[in-house]
Amino acid sequence: MLHLSKYLLIILSLLIILNRSLPAEEQTDYYKNYEELVKVIRLIKEKYVDEVELADLLAGAYSGMLQELDPYSQYITPDQMEDLRIETEGEFTGLGIEVILRDGILTVITPMLGSPAFKAGVMAGDKIINIDGESAERISLREAIKRLRGAPGTEVTISVLHPGETEPTDIVIERGLVQLKSVRGVRMLDDDKKIAYLAISSFQENTTGALDTAVEGLLQEGMEALVLDLRFNPGGLLNTAVDVSDKFLEKNVIVSTKGKDKSQNHIYRAKKLETYPDFQLVVLVNNGSASAAEIVAGAIRDNKRGLLVGTKTFGKGSVQSLVPVEDGYSAIKLTTAKYYTPSGKLIHDIGIEPDVVVELNDEETKDLYEYLSLLNNSNTFETDNGKEGLFVEEEGFADIQLQRALDILRGDQRLFSKLLNNPTL
Repeated sequence: MLHLSKYLLIILSLLIILNRSLPAEEQTDYYKNYEELVKVIRLIKEKYVDEVELADLLAGAYSGMLQELDPYSQYITPDQMEDLRIETEGEFTGLGIEVILRDGILTVITPMLGSPAFKAGVMAGDKIINIDGESAERISLREAIKRLRGAPGTEVTISVLHPGETEPTDIVIERGLVQLKSVRGVRMLDDDKKIAYLAISSFQENTTGALDTAVEGLLQEGMEALVLDLRFNPGGLLNTAVDVSDKFLEKNVIVSTKGKDKSQNHIYRAKKLETYPDFQLVVLVNNGSASAAEIVAGAIRDNKRGLLVGTKTFGKGSVQSLVPVEDGYSAIKLTTAKYYTPSGKLIHDIGIEPDVVVELNDEETKDLYEYLSLLNNSNTFETDNGKEGLFVEEEGFADIQLQRALDILRGDQRLFSKLLNNPTL
């Protein structure tokens, strides 16, 4: 009991410090609620049927509080802090999916291209019903992540409800190394028209440098137009999204953020430094394009730098800040601001409508997943007889969104300019 009293004394001491920043009339209410929290913790420790560690109780309380705020705020344990650091560097072990709680249901934002989840058939917008036979209903984000993670080589079975379907599908995924090669599939699509392609699958610390290398190589091949593929890109680092946008823009606003705390209010502008040449640009987007991917798409569209082709984006327009606690050993990921496109639009829970809409049905979307998994991981594939061969785009699959982008870029400059100034055609 002395151990419990010590922890509760620490909590009360912190609460007293916090109260000093509150108006006097609010302090009484805060003390009353803090006392109730302490009583609940003490009752659980005294009367719950099994022994419960105080640290676990507190972690659960923190997670519950943050989970009630929105799907993106969460408590990061010391173990998860290390995982988060590794993820931003571009390599980690796991399934390779971004999940949130949407309306209380564990929902996939998008699987990362080439990840174990992607290869197994997990799709953007999937609702996870069961994990290893146990219901995921009312599960916390912290508990879901704990159950989905595991040692490489181990398996997890999830039951998912694909978008547009009424019956769940069981998917077995073998956990493995997820290498976030953020710039993929770099190649010339049309040698005559000098149209190139590259995909950005996530926005990590090394993305801008990899993009520079790719674009430099394409320019040396004579590139005059580019298809930038942001489909199934779940986002990543805000600063990287700003840096990538800056490469395509010479001036004007890229994105702005606004929060309750004025320190979160920022306007990010293009710096006119190391900007790429003014080649024609088409950006592919879909419902798996989220967060940082939407920042880039919004900046390019609102500044009329290029056209968006595909389907409406996911609609994550909030900014999370990592606030360290416990001397940096743990942290809270807290939504501290919302971001606005250069035209001042808030796209949170709304998404961005492309300039040229090219819808896909459910079967076409599944085929696109498989196609991009092969194509963007390598320009070759393994044939049935075990030999490696060139992956020919025209064989077996037609990427109609990419084809629409090519049709636009293969047209004359007047058509491109007309579409740029008269979107949603």
